[in-house]
Amino acid sequence: MSETKPGTTRVTILDEPFAIRSEADAEYTRRVAGHVDSSLRELRRKVPSMEPFQAAVLGAMEITDELFRVRERQAELEGEIAARIARLDEMIGETLKRTEVPSPSKKGKETRAR
Repeated sequence: MSETKPGTTRVTILDEPFAIRSEADAEYTRRVAGHVDSSLRELRRKVPSMEPFQAAVLGAMEITDELFRVRERQAELEGEIAARIARLDEMIGETLKRTEVPSPSKKGKETRAR
């Protein structure tokens, strides 16, 4: 067996070994490869006659679709959060204006009757 270079992680996808060179942590690389492998196996389970290359292309399409949907949902949530923050900021500002008490230095000089 050949030695694995630093920064290289050995993984297996559809029973094919791969040496993945990456700056990512080896465990992360294995998790990513595991996700790809399980996605491709699921496709091949549904259509056993599917060739590995076809499974790889369709798997890439499915994984990319999942990524795009998550990004779209994240953008929606970020917009909702920004709108909520703006509304809270507005509410806080209105509340502060209604409850604003003049500071002692702004009050007129009080005179007492003697």
